[in-house]
Amino acid sequence: RGYSCCIVMPDDQAKEKRDLITALGAKIKLVKPAAIVNQNHYVNEARKLANGIPGGFFANQFETMANFRAHALYTGPEIWKQTSGNIDAFVMSSGTGGTIAGVGSFLKAKNPRIQVVLADPPGSSLYHKINSGVLYTDEQAEKTQKRHRYDTITEGVGIDRLTTNMAAGLASIDEAYRVSDEETASMARYILKNDGLFLGSSAALNLVVAKKVAKQLGPGHTVVTILCGSGSRELTKLHNPDFIEKELKIRIQ
Repeated sequence: RGYSCCIVMPDDQAKEKRDLITALGAKIKLVKPAAIVNQNHYVNEARKLANGIPGGFFANQFETMANFRAHALYTGPEIWKQTSGNIDAFVMSSGTGGTIAGVGSFLKAKNPRIQVVLADPPGSSLYHKINSGVLYTDEQAEKTQKRHRYDTITEGVGIDRLTTNMAAGLASIDEAYRVSDEETASMARYILKNDGLFLGSSAALNLVVAKKVAKQLGPGHTVVTILCGSGSRELTKLHNPDFIEKELKIRIQ
C-alpha cells in the first residue's frame, strides 16, 4: 500500500544489515548503543518517531505478544510435527525472547520431559536469570560496570532485561549456557567448512549449545535448534578474519 518504513538500529551493527535495509527501500536511523532506560536507546527512539508521525505504527517486537503467540501456535507445532514428537531438547538464543518462549511453552505442554535450553552470549543478563533467578550479568559488578557492557561478536541476541515475550515462557526454560565469542566464531567457520552452511553469529551460537546438549544427552537423542541468520549479513565482522583477530583479539584455528 506504499507504507514508508523507518528502521532504528544501533550503529555498531554489521554494515551489511544497513545496506540490505536500504536496498529494500526503508530508511535507517542509527543511534549509539545504550541501556533501555536511556531515552536514546533504539527501542525508545523508534517509539518516539512513530508517535510523532500521524498514523504512525511502532512494531514493538520485543513486547508485543503477537511474537510469542506466532511461535507457540506455528513454530512449535511445526517442530513437533516434523520430529513426529520425538524431540528431547530445544536449544535457542534470545533477542526478543519470542521464539524460545513460544516454542518452549508449546513443547513443554506436549511433553514436560523435553529440555528447553537457552544459548546466551557474553554480556547478556539472561544466563543468570535462568540458572539462578537473578537478572544479572558479570559486567554489572560493582565499580566495574562500563557504559557498553561487552562488545560481543554476536548480533541480534543477548539482552539485559526481561521482555514481555520472554517472561511469558520463562517457566518453560530449564537451563542456560554461556557461549564465548571464540566458540561462536569457531563454530561459524567449522560449519561452513564441513557442512557448507554460511551462518550468522546467532545461528552459530545456537549450534555451539546444541552440540553441548547433544553430547550431554548421548547418542539416540534428538536436539532441535534454529539457524536464524545468514553469514551474508555479517561479512565485515564475524566472517572477517582481520576484525576477529585485531578488534576482538580472537585467534581462530
